[in-house]
Amino acid sequence: MANMARYRRHAIVGLLAATAGVTGSFAACTDSYRHGLTGSGSGPTGTGGGGGGGTGGAGGEGGSTGTFGEGGRCDPICSNDLKKVLSCNGVALETCGPEEGCVNAECVPNPCEAAEKSKSSYGCDFWAVKTAQRTHATGACFAAVIANTWEKEVKLTVERNGEPLPVADFAFIPEGQGSQIVYQPYNPDVGLGIGEVAVLFLSRSSGGLLDCPKAPAMRTEAGVNGTGRGLGFHITTDYPTVAYQIAPYGGGPTSYTSATLLLPTSSWDTNYVAVNAYPVSPLNTDGLPSLEIVAREDNTSVTLLPKENIIGAGPIDNPVVAPATKGMPVTYTLNRGEFLQISQDAELTGSPIASDKPIGVFGASSCMNVPLEDADCDSAHQQIAPVRATGSEYVAVRYQARTEGVEEAPPWRLVGMVDGTELSWEPSKPDGAPTTLKLGEVVEFSAAGPFVVRSQGGENPFYFGGYMTGGEHFQRIGDPEWVNIIPPSQFLNYYVLFTDPSYPETSLNVVRTRSKRDGQFADVTLECMGKLSGWERVGDYEYTRVQLVSGNFEGSGDCINGRHVMSSEVPFGVTVWGWGAVSGSLEVSYAYPAGAGFQPINQITVPVDPL
Repeated sequence: MANMARYRRHAIVGLLAATAGVTGSFAACTDSYRHGLTGSGSGPTGTGGGGGGGTGGAGGEGGSTGTFGEGGRCDPICSNDLKKVLSCNGVALETCGPEEGCVNAECVPNPCEAAEKSKSSYGCDFWAVKTAQRTHATGACFAAVIANTWEKEVKLTVERNGEPLPVADFAFIPEGQGSQIVYQPYNPDVGLGIGEVAVLFLSRSSGGLLDCPKAPAMRTEAGVNGTGRGLGFHITTDYPTVAYQIAPYGGGPTSYTSATLLLPTSSWDTNYVAVNAYPVSPLNTDGLPSLEIVAREDNTSVTLLPKENIIGAGPIDNPVVAPATKGMPVTYTLNRGEFLQISQDAELTGSPIASDKPIGVFGASSCMNVPLEDADCDSAHQQIAPVRATGSEYVAVRYQARTEGVEEAPPWRLVGMVDGTELSWEPSKPDGAPTTLKLGEVVEFSAAGPFVVRSQGGENPFYFGGYMTGGEHFQRIGDPEWVNIIPPSQFLNYYVLFTDPSYPETSLNVVRTRSKRDGQFADVTLECMGKLSGWERVGDYEYTRVQLVSGNFEGSGDCINGRHVMSSEVPFGVTVWGWGAVSGSLEVSYAYPAGAGFQPINQITVPVDPL
């Protein structure tokens, strides 16, 4: 019990019901990831009626989530795509117009407000941050990808350091794949069409691997070499979208690409646990684990409780990044759009982070070897979810095997957030997997999977990530990559996603949940393929792998690389994987979650007090 006292729990009613299962003698009345159960509650900075246990986030109002009220009432909710009002049984009661979005089970005239309160990957406000790259890749093409998920044309704006950038000059709509890619210009007067995807070529300097296929917004390096400070790109839209970033873009012919889903600022929070991509490379002196923290407001104070010494950067009397001692808090001040980058030999994974205003947190590696003794090295980065949006149950499904007949057992990594976390595994515990975790503990093991791992409940969240190993033992197919695994409690039922057209192999990992209303699995539809098949059981879930493109850009039926839409009546998860498989694109890969909810699903605050 003494250890439990270290975790300050807020009185957010109903969040326990929003974790991986809802227990009791009743059946849940909706399959929204926001659950749609009603009640009232309060959060740390406000109150809400019938919302997600009140605020449940960083000072936001209650959304269309909650828990059973005293009478077990079950009221209408918003659909996950924010376009409909659903009944308790998931039946559409009202379809919002294109100028509206669903908030608190009502169609309101501000879709961006609806996206902000939904706390998912849908949003109107993003920050793209070029994370650490090795010296060889300095200046490589950095791009963001914007997918229009709304029923109306979307207009884009981009700024850096408070200065607007001419979007029409560097935003393009890709068509085709491989050598047949054509980039159509974006028309700012018309906007991005319904269901279209735009690539924003943000920066590129001389040298540094591939050039952008079109002129970028900036002919300079937008990242930081080693530990230091930099500036992000602020991307806004007038209707909800989903955003990703890729560095370098068009990386099929390179060996350094990585990508991440971007969290809209509405899903940012003030409490995180740091996650670097992987340990320092023993074979490449510039292959360093990295941490990036970006602010959305001026004078944001960020306190880090480092698990290892922070080396810092700059003059001793006026450091750019102050050094810090292991186990002692250090505070940094960031202004709007400014990011802090700490790249060093010693990993900071497991270090608590707290701020006085919402921040975005990325983990990265300038070049990681997976496993450490293999020569293949690749960059990696992921944007990390806040503590209160972190899950307590995950389904692990590795990527499609790269060579026929070879069963791969890639690494998986867990990071603890609460002392005394107990883990259970289905169908059985993999060799080397832990049974317990404590705050800041990092455990890695290798397993072919699939499997399910869960803690004793929502108040014991933990981070879980998956990896691809280098291509050294697989005919040079693929390269090291790292991806966040999304907990089922944050699955959505609608995705608009983009697969990089420069990669000859692209596959999707899909995991589906049972309906909380009738206990059945629902069909998942991929627009270019129809209803997915090949489902297999793992625990209480089912999964399938979908090969979109294989061989040498050979599509599957009507599917090729580019924009894709997936949907189901019940929430499901999607992870995108792409890798090189032919001459000119070997030893390269990327992966990212196609989307996710970032609702508060636990009441944990991880403190930054000295150990």
